[in-house]
Amino acid sequence: MADYIPFVNGITDYETFRAHYRDSCMVRIPLEQINRIGSQIPGNAPLWLDAGIDGYEHSLRQRAPWSSWASYIGHFRENTLLTTEGSVKNPDKEKVKSFVWSVLDKCKELSPKWITVPQLPVIEGNSRNKVNRALARAAYDWKVAKGFGGEFVLPLIFTHQEQVRIKTNWIPKLQVARRCCTDAQASLIWVVDSSLYDQDGTGTFPKRFAALVSFHEDLRGLFLQERVIAGPYWGMNLVLWARGLSEYPGVSLGTGYQYRLSGSPPGSKGKRKSRIALAPLRRRAVMGAELKTWLETALNSLNPKYEAYKQLLRLKQHAESLETRDASRRQTAEVYKNWFHSIQQVPPVARALTLYQDLSLAYVLGKQLPPLPKSEGPGRDPSIVAQQLMLNCL
Repeated sequence: MADYIPFVNGITDYETFRAHYRDSCMVRIPLEQINRIGSQIPGNAPLWLDAGIDGYEHSLRQRAPWSSWASYIGHFRENTLLTTEGSVKNPDKEKVKSFVWSVLDKCKELSPKWITVPQLPVIEGNSRNKVNRALARAAYDWKVAKGFGGEFVLPLIFTHQEQVRIKTNWIPKLQVARRCCTDAQASLIWVVDSSLYDQDGTGTFPKRFAALVSFHEDLRGLFLQERVIAGPYWGMNLVLWARGLSEYPGVSLGTGYQYRLSGSPPGSKGKRKSRIALAPLRRRAVMGAELKTWLETALNSLNPKYEAYKQLLRLKQHAESLETRDASRRQTAEVYKNWFHSIQQVPPVARALTLYQDLSLAYVLGKQLPPLPKSEGPGRDPSIVAQQLMLNCL
């Protein structure tokens, strides 16, 4: 059984899960999507249900949440409770209880193993401390009253990189999370920086990644008994898992590899690009005419005896079929799964070193290749993604 936890956000994700990730220890599905997936959920799939309460972030920032989420959340009692700063700063405990019990009752109908504790995302300041603690206490009261035999997952969703950049910013957030975890009697904590897209190759990433590692080290110091879920990201989830700073890496299923808040509108279909995994480089790239040209040039730079040459040659040969979003999604999901399993197959004590060596090979290979197309932005250097991740493995 694999340690990763796929984040299934719709039917297409679920089809990918069924095709490639059935060996996962758990699958996370938003409660909002249950009616769409419905009876397709296999009885033996351990289920983690998330009611998507972080979607209230849109209303609190005076943005309109996606209409389907707004319609879904509107079915719960007291569903307007978390839409204004006033009610968040001074929550009505009875209304909080009514809302939380309504949400968790719906989750319980699906017999999940895990349920996410209703919580609002992390922001600057302490204005949400009171409501998050009230939500956590109401969840515990529900668990006792309703006899829920599963486990609670406390979410710690960051919304800006500054929140996990320096210790003085994150320590107060961890202390509040510790109290909420105790209030809810949660046995797992899920941590993700929703602002992090760790494939960009941005020049500030080495410091940002190092800070994320330090944050998780402090997290371990406060959450000694709880298991930790990290991500989804592209690579930092694997780094944290390989270093023993999380038990479970949250993973996407062929697209994204970044956590999007519940209720976020889907990207414009015209702007969403098909990305494929360049397996020997441990990264992705936009699939199109420019990448086809790059593959031709890259192959001319490599010895045909290299395994990397053979992998890139197969991509070139199947380039036309990989231009569709469905095909690129399936290809990426399969490559990512194989990458993860190559690390999990070694003993836990050797995983950090194995991942470091794996990324080092990708880095050295990338240094031999020409820059990727301009569509890769700051990540045009083929080696940059592997390099930035590699530096945080040990």
